[in-house]
Amino acid sequence: MLLGFANRMPRPILRSMTYRTFVAFALSTLSFLATTNAAAADEPCGKFDFSNGVFDCKIEVEGGCTAQCTPLSFKAGCTGGCSGTATQDCTGTCGEACLIECNPELLDCFKGCHAECDAEVEALCEAEGGTVDCAEQAVAQCDMHCETSCKVPPSNCQDHCVSCCNGGCTTQVNFQCDFDCFAELKGGCDVQCSKPDGALFCNGQYVYASDITACITHLATQGINVDVSASATLECGADGCDLGADLSAGVCSTIPGRIPDAEILMTLMLAGLVMSVRRSAKASRNP
Repeated sequence: MLLGFANRMPRPILRSMTYRTFVAFALSTLSFLATTNAAAADEPCGKFDFSNGVFDCKIEVEGGCTAQCTPLSFKAGCTGGCSGTATQDCTGTCGEACLIECNPELLDCFKGCHAECDAEVEALCEAEGGTVDCAEQAVAQCDMHCETSCKVPPSNCQDHCVSCCNGGCTTQVNFQCDFDCFAELKGGCDVQCSKPDGALFCNGQYVYASDITACITHLATQGINVDVSASATLECGADGCDLGADLSAGVCSTIPGRIPDAEILMTLMLAGLVMSVRRSAKASRNP
């Protein structure tokens, strides 16, 4: 493709190009490719945070898998992805109402946050239409921001209401962003469940990995084992995964997220382009 492009280039343009120009182009292209591969390898398991905690991970398949593709299973994959901040109008109005009803002897930040959040977010969800279970969707989206807002348990009504209202209002501000993230994971979960290798869940949360074998191998390096007994194709051990009989040979042997020998292929293509341009430029000088 690149060679054909060079041969179709007008001769005045070819004559204006130098070998040094193409070397610079080649280096910049290879640098971009290397950066892209590195970025993919950095997140082999998507946005799921495995840095803290104990994880029970396993492959689910078919009906039992699809049944778990619900909003409450997508919280870990979407947490932290949307960073809008609560508006003063929302927190102010919410705070005033909260203080009137607050009982300092019955402070429960997480419960209070949901009280300020669920109904509002459910209404936003219903306005979107579709087939989403908006009651569950609202609980899941509110969970993410309420957990963040209530990390430090408040000791008085003022702090309690600030935390509760901040969590509820932040959820509303980030509603569309979170809603879109949940929809993306829902689509990925349904598709993965329909495949022979199944979908990966950890602690009941769906792991949105573009390459399950690469993700499982990465988790093995973190000391996290995955139960793959339900899969008809995956064969994994303490060091990661080998291919089952139904998968194409060679996929698992590549670096996670990397196209096999992509840099070598690109180098050869660019070398061919340089040679083609130089030949074309020489021909144009000697008609």
